[in-house]
Amino acid sequence: MTVNSKRRALMLAAACAASLPAVGLAAFPDRQIRLIVPYSAGGGTDAIARHLAERLRTRLGQSVIVENKPGADGIIGTDMVARAEPDGYTYVLVVTSHLVNPYVKKKLPFDTLNDLIGVTRVAVSPMVFVVNAGFPAGNPRELAEVVKKNPARATYGASENMTRLVGAMFNQRMSLDVTYVPYKGGAPLVTDVAGDNIGFGVTTLLTAQPLIAAGKIKPVGITGGQRSPLLPDTATMVESGLSDMEIYISYSLYAPAKSPRDTLERMQAEVSAAIHAPDMVDILAAQAATPVGNGVAQFNQEVVKEARLWQRLVKEAGIEPE
Repeated sequence: MTVNSKRRALMLAAACAASLPAVGLAAFPDRQIRLIVPYSAGGGTDAIARHLAERLRTRLGQSVIVENKPGADGIIGTDMVARAEPDGYTYVLVVTSHLVNPYVKKKLPFDTLNDLIGVTRVAVSPMVFVVNAGFPAGNPRELAEVVKKNPARATYGASENMTRLVGAMFNQRMSLDVTYVPYKGGAPLVTDVAGDNIGFGVTTLLTAQPLIAAGKIKPVGITGGQRSPLLPDTATMVESGLSDMEIYISYSLYAPAKSPRDTLERMQAEVSAAIHAPDMVDILAAQAATPVGNGVAQFNQEVVKEARLWQRLVKEAGIEPE
């Protein structure tokens, strides 16, 4: 066989090999996939999960069943996934409190960073600082100045640990002496803000948007590095000089730690494609969220970085685990 003949034979073999599907990817999925939502049905995370599952069914050619397993700030459902068979067929969709829990709970039934592996960040949404419609401030620095001059305004409310920590971070950066008022939900919080019963509140944009649209409360700042399309006139914390407050509420997908890497890569690719489709972009935008879909390696690097951030904020806020 001549040199050219050998070269042609090798090229033909390579082309044939390239046309064959990778063994790991071809085998997955061959049965139903479970997507655990560790929160109640009807909430924002549940809605995103169900829209995502519907699209993954089409893309993967298998059923994707959403199961709500609420309780203990997402811990009960997440624990089910941490203990599940690491075969690539069980996932959990969680929010940022997943990374806060290890530092505000005395004991978790699983190791957050070692018993689970990140697949991708599905979407992010900024948190918003809101005040009564008549409050004499229009941006984060004006808010701080009003609070400093008026002790009656020196209270802030939040209904989750993560929003409480973001509020505490703002107070610390602005050298404010502000009293924290806990709420059992975002709805009563924004109602009290509208009634001028509390200085300011920190909540999700999704929760605040109806009362903002009604003119009963107003936004004075959002976390994150870019302005929200829903609040184009509201300054970000980064714009206001708080560069380390590029923080978001995230909706993130995890699997049991030892799940096959090729399966996780496949899921990441399919999720990313699904959430960037125009119809899904619109669905997320209605929930004040933006699709992400980053790669497995990148996402897991970010998880470690974010966990350290929340650990530091818990310590700065002087919160003792309960």
